[in-house]
Amino acid sequence: MSVPLTDLQSIYVINVRAFTERLAHVRAQLARFDLTAQVINEWDREALTPQIEAQYFCESPLSQAQKSCAMKHVVALQHIATGTAGYHLVLEDDVVLAEDFMQGLKAALREAPHYPDPHVIFLGCGGNFYTPRSQRRQGQRLYPATRGRFADSYLITPATAQRRLQWIELNRISQPMDNQFESMDRILGIQMLWLEDPVVEQGSKLGLFDTSLEPAHSGWVQWLKFHLEKLRRKYVYQLWR
Repeated sequence: MSVPLTDLQSIYVINVRAFTERLAHVRAQLARFDLTAQVINEWDREALTPQIEAQYFCESPLSQAQKSCAMKHVVALQHIATGTAGYHLVLEDDVVLAEDFMQGLKAALREAPHYPDPHVIFLGCGGNFYTPRSQRRQGQRLYPATRGRFADSYLITPATAQRRLQWIELNRISQPMDNQFESMDRILGIQMLWLEDPVVEQGSKLGLFDTSLEPAHSGWVQWLKFHLEKLRRKYVYQLWR
């Protein structure tokens, strides 16, 4: 990373080996800001073994694609837990970074010390969830939340990553990773923080890529659903919140 960012130690990208188009996409997104990342592409669906599934997963209706995605996040957490103190950024490979991504990232890192660890910082607008404008303050970018956003883009420290890994070791995974992170973070007392305004969106929600984690819809349907939801939650709801 040629751009100095205080306390940002590394960037990890979650990727499926066969998804070369997505990898080229996310590398191009990062290159706009002179950033590079380490790629996590272990545990594709075909690499999952009965032993790994027994070790990390409960009996559940999770698909092999969902289990693969979960294991890739586990690998990222394992790298981070043994890494340098400070913040590490995890991105999924379909992220679209806003023009002001660097400003948002730097603001998150600057304000993070105001909140005691353990915490996780969501940079994206996953689920189109937003802090009500009535609660927002001029000059403030990070806000405590009662739920997580999606796992497409988050900042986390080694100590918090280790907490998540210990929970997984004891309890195993039974939900899609976005939901599993949210439920375990509540149990572990990991504070969830939202960046406002978010600086990351998901390309699969924008119709740029197909997704194997949810029921398939055509690109334009994904685009329309995302933007209608964004209009409703980011603008209409804010009229009385």
